[in-house]
Amino acid sequence: MIILTKENILSYIKEHVPSLQLKEPVKVSMIGEGDLGEDVEGDGYCNYVFRVSDADGYSYIVKQSTEHLKRRGRALTPTRNRFEYEIMELRAKIVPQYVPALYLGDPENNVFIMEDVSNLKLIRFQMNKNHLFPELAKQGAQYLAATHFYTSEFYLPTEEYRKLLAHFMNAELRVVMEDGIFLHIFGSDHYDAACGPEFEEYCKSIRFDPNLEFQRYKLRHLFMSKSETLIHGDFHTSNIFADDTHLKVIDMEYTFGAPFSYDLGFIIANIISQACSAAFRPFDTETHRKNYVAYLISLIEMLYTYYIQFFFEYWEKDAKLEYKITNGYKESLALDILRECFGFAACVNFSRVCGDMDTADFDCIKDNELRTKAKFASATIDKMLFEKWDSYNDIKEVIEDIIAVIC
Repeated sequence: MIILTKENILSYIKEHVPSLQLKEPVKVSMIGEGDLGEDVEGDGYCNYVFRVSDADGYSYIVKQSTEHLKRRGRALTPTRNRFEYEIMELRAKIVPQYVPALYLGDPENNVFIMEDVSNLKLIRFQMNKNHLFPELAKQGAQYLAATHFYTSEFYLPTEEYRKLLAHFMNAELRVVMEDGIFLHIFGSDHYDAACGPEFEEYCKSIRFDPNLEFQRYKLRHLFMSKSETLIHGDFHTSNIFADDTHLKVIDMEYTFGAPFSYDLGFIIANIISQACSAAFRPFDTETHRKNYVAYLISLIEMLYTYYIQFFFEYWEKDAKLEYKITNGYKESLALDILRECFGFAACVNFSRVCGDMDTADFDCIKDNELRTKAKFASATIDKMLFEKWDSYNDIKEVIEDIIAVIC
């Protein structure tokens, strides 16, 4: 197996993809060298990612999987690279507008080459700069609804669906989520020391509260046992490139069978943190702050609303007849997705907010007192969602509860 470096990557491309005619001079950079930056906040944890650009402006991403999480040292099988390439191929058939173009899959060397979509921007860092994405809720929800519905048993023949789940079992990366999100503070059991002992005690009071622990374990069991579709698995704001009109999704190696609601909860967790950060970070005017917080809260509502809208459009068009003619099935499913996605949002957000990992949503706040207040608000929303997730009946109820904490 070849290990790619900046020195040998051009010869690798010439040998494996001769159709990519790179015009000199060619620039090769390794994404994520040095500090974790705006172009690799997610992918750089467990992969080597290179950008190769030529004189004509063509640019490609070359991704090679490593055998460990680079910042935590946990061993991982690099063959996950093959699964990521395969699921990108599958999703490109469903929603080609949201998936980078693919040029090579090389399972022998755990490498694939895809389109460089850095003409768009990672939305996490643009949100830290208070940028609005007018199409994000609609496009993100469509990506999820389409890839979920068309890899579910509502659409696929049962045998094909079972084979797909078995193929993408992805046992090793499942454990990262099953344990990191639901059992521990993701990445370690250390709390954010910069927020002081009061914050640590507050996080512990949530983490070890018997009822909230019960809710977390219920959600973990749901996550582990309810294989409704092939999820993205790591659908956060650093795995989405976008501008005002376009969107591309990357980093699909965490794909496996799980509930429809999980990816939706994952992205909502990230937007909750953004909203809490925006409530405390500097703005040019207070009106600007209020408007941006309102935009982020509306984004949470619209992600769910558009998801349900698109999902049932596909349902009416392509679901199996026995499901379509069953009275009440759609309504029951929509309610399950609503409740579960906010339960999962609490799990995902809590595991990020309380720990000592880099969290760019909050780290953009330079005043530590304000940063701590933002994290307290985010953890408070998590606590509320742990307590109430399985009692919600309408998205408006959830939004009202979130507004009550932030505003």
